[in-house]
Amino acid sequence: MRLPVRTIRKLHRYLGLIIGIQLLLWTGSGLFFSLNPIEKVRGERLMAPPATLSPDDTLLTTPTRALKALRTQFPTAEVLQVTLRPLLDRPVYEITFRHEGRLRFALVDARTGHLRPPITEAEAMAIARADFIPEAPVAAVEYLTEAPPGSEFRGSPLPVYRVVFDHPTGTRIYVAAENGRVTARRNDTWRWFDFFWMFHIMDYRTRDNFNHLLLQSFSLFGLLTVLSGFVLWAVTSPTLRGRRRKSPPT
Repeated sequence: MRLPVRTIRKLHRYLGLIIGIQLLLWTGSGLFFSLNPIEKVRGERLMAPPATLSPDDTLLTTPTRALKALRTQFPTAEVLQVTLRPLLDRPVYEITFRHEGRLRFALVDARTGHLRPPITEAEAMAIARADFIPEAPVAAVEYLTEAPPGSEFRGSPLPVYRVVFDHPTGTRIYVAAENGRVTARRNDTWRWFDFFWMFHIMDYRTRDNFNHLLLQSFSLFGLLTVLSGFVLWAVTSPTLRGRRRKSPPT
């Protein structure tokens, strides 16, 4: 039975028109990803080494006292984790707990056993400065209580301080207001990466979901386009047609 070459050619042509732009975006974005190491995207190359506890801090209060301090403000808290760590050259107990169905964090001064208030703007600026290696001035500090879908800060607890540096990389460091941790580092390379990632996974709203129908449909069309190209080559190849003519009849 003779293969419908004209039909296959039309199918391949129209599939190419439908999927061609997206194939170009997939290839171009993949090239950008391969040319930019993830350490550069995440800003890890400009990140200072993590702070360590001072060996002189030997007379610290106990975790039990830290938990008692937490109970004074959150008596029904469900404690999940207690971590001893440095914060601006001072040891603190970071308590992760659940309160009224929400994941929360609290800091207790490990020397005094007193519950600390949330991080201030000045502290957030100092934390961001300590995290960023280059000597760059701070251009702005903003307190964020919400992050719209698709924004450069997403997937981490709010509220946060956004510390903007006046630096060629366009670096912004996000410091959590409850526990003082750096939860995100954003720079111009990351923003380009995120822009191309949006086209790569075809999620133009949140830029995080790659299990949706649009991406699945275009992936299927892309597969059909490639397969139809192989079939079209096979049925129009002079070499293969010559071999078929020379094959003895059965």
